Amino acid sequence: MIERPNILSPKISQSTWVVDIERASISWSNKEAKWLFSHFFNGDDLSLFSIDERLLLRLQNFAKSQPDGASLPFIWPGSDTGQERVNCIGTLISLGGNHKGVSVKVQSLTVNDTAVVDRVSGMTCSSFDMVQCFNTLPMAVFDGKGVSVEMNDSFSSRFGRVEKIEELFVVSSAAHSMIDMLSNKSLLTQEIRLSTLRGVRWHQIEVCYQASSDRVFFLAHDIQEERDHEIVLYKLNNYDPLTQLPNRNLLYSQLERALVNARKRGLKFGVLSLDLDGFKVVNDTFSHRVGDELIQQVAERIKSTIPQSACLYRLGGDEFVIVQEHATGMDELTAIADTVIKHSIKPYPVSKMEMMITASIGITCYPEHGESIDNLLKNADAAMYRAKSISHNSYCIYDAAMADTIRAHLTLGGGLRKAIEEEQFELFYQPKIRLSDKATVGAEALIRWMHPELGMISPDQFIPLAEESGLILPLGEWVIRRACYQLKEWREQGYPSISLSVNLSGRQFMQSDLVEMVSQILEETGVDSRYLELELTESMLMADAQQTIEKLHAFRALGLTLSIDDFGTGYSSLAYLKKFPIQTLKIDRSFVNDLGFDNDDDAIVKATIAMANSLNLKVIAEGVENHSQVDVLNSYNCEEVQGYFFARPMNNSDFSVYMDSHLMGQTTLLAVH
Repeated sequence: MIERPNILSPKISQSTWVVDIERASISWSNKEAKWLFSHFFNGDDLSLFSIDERLLLRLQNFAKSQPDGASLPFIWPGSDTGQERVNCIGTLISLGGNHKGVSVKVQSLTVNDTAVVDRVSGMTCSSFDMVQCFNTLPMAVFDGKGVSVEMNDSFSSRFGRVEKIEELFVVSSAAHSMIDMLSNKSLLTQEIRLSTLRGVRWHQIEVCYQASSDRVFFLAHDIQEERDHEIVLYKLNNYDPLTQLPNRNLLYSQLERALVNARKRGLKFGVLSLDLDGFKVVNDTFSHRVGDELIQQVAERIKSTIPQSACLYRLGGDEFVIVQEHATGMDELTAIADTVIKHSIKPYPVSKMEMMITASIGITCYPEHGESIDNLLKNADAAMYRAKSISHNSYCIYDAAMADTIRAHLTLGGGLRKAIEEEQFELFYQPKIRLSDKATVGAEALIRWMHPELGMISPDQFIPLAEESGLILPLGEWVIRRACYQLKEWREQGYPSISLSVNLSGRQFMQSDLVEMVSQILEETGVDSRYLELELTESMLMADAQQTIEKLHAFRALGLTLSIDDFGTGYSSLAYLKKFPIQTLKIDRSFVNDLGFDNDDDAIVKATIAMANSLNLKVIAEGVENHSQVDVLNSYNCEEVQGYFFARPMNNSDFSVYMDSHLMGQTTLLAVH
């Protein structure tokens, strides 16, 4: 028997044969090919030689996708012993008509190749048989220069016909870098983006270099879905789903980096805590869907107004934080706050309404206002609460005294339920004056918290807490009951009858049994319903127009007077205003302040009074503080006013003294209904 050589002899190198793809047979061969098959593949008659099924399938696919003359490198399967592998190059030719064939020429023959263990299946395979060990995972073999030698069907169906290894990589230099790394170690595992027939996708690759054959074995596993899943999880954990802004997790990450950088380089950075004013009322009045839409628009506007170097975060609800690294000083931080506040007063188009919502901002700067992240954030919150308590749509810079404000805020929240149980509240009364004769015809009931330790607390401080906690419902019921008992007391004391108005909160108005509760209190106190007036805001009425109309008619059936408070600042529609059984409009103090000095305010007030008169509605102007405002309102035929020019809110005792001096001798003091 002739020894099977490990190097190519002239007979082997000149071997050529033709594969008839359609008939799956060798249709022609030269004498060198016959010699090769008889000595290595035990085939005497090549026309009867059985071609390997996997090789035949690959040649068929090649013929379907390529033109005549195209070449394909492949390995001709060896003998049953599995020791011989023939490296071939095939050229696609025509055998007549659509009949295709492949002209095969031998390039090299390897005998007794080094065995390699397949890491996936555990099978022992020779290097040239390695590709066939993987049926589902894409695998290819390249020579030491990165030229393609062999690939399995899974590889070609994913990547197409790859001639050189750099064609796989999005960045071709990555291929050369990989080959350089393989010179130092035989196996390399890496996650990298590869170019596929479906586009660029992430893969985990295992690359093995076999020095004995100068071959690179390339195994690829598509991990794009895993990467996509990781990205989704990352976004869920680190971004707010409503606004797509980074959340608290990324805020702390940035602040930690900023703190390290600032300490190392002696830099400053600023933290601005931002909270919307009255956002809970929007949610309770209009629904969370409307609130969400408003939050999205607010986030977009803030993001578009702050510097590109600043980062905006949403912590949840209506809480936002702005971080400005490398701040030059407090002037830069206050300029950011000024810009946000300036743009927040512009209306937001939400659900076919023009909504207006402002912001309160607290500012801290490292290292002046805290040397840790938690202290900077806490102090920024304290400054924000101070801004909110002083005036909405404003900012405050932190100072040490503000920490007491936060503690007081938390103390009030904890003591509110106890205060309701122990009736620590008191009603104050502000007179309503009829302009035509300056007669006192009514009063507005205003709640005050008489805290046993902190003294009198204004509604601005505890009403938001009551709204947040839900305690506004029992507190609101207490106010209505106390107002009715006060009317009863005044009647029993012999004072002429006057009307008393009570403000309803948005959450209270949405209470399903509100009408029944008010009816029960009227019956309990025996008060004439004509003298109880309920004040409602425009936004409250527009939350659910149809349900509002039904509830208002139910109140009118009880005989109550209904008033729209702060008219002109909300979102009411004149079309609905005609349908609401309202008797009174209260012009907001913001329009009264500059009467006689601001032509726009004059025009608004005059038009409002004229409209109300045409609808047979009474008009009350609140916030009247000087004689010139009285004169202007009188000239516009405004019926009633209230404000510090006539009297401040008074407790029961002082209001009784006021009535003794203002009501005695008056004949008819009933409010005009």
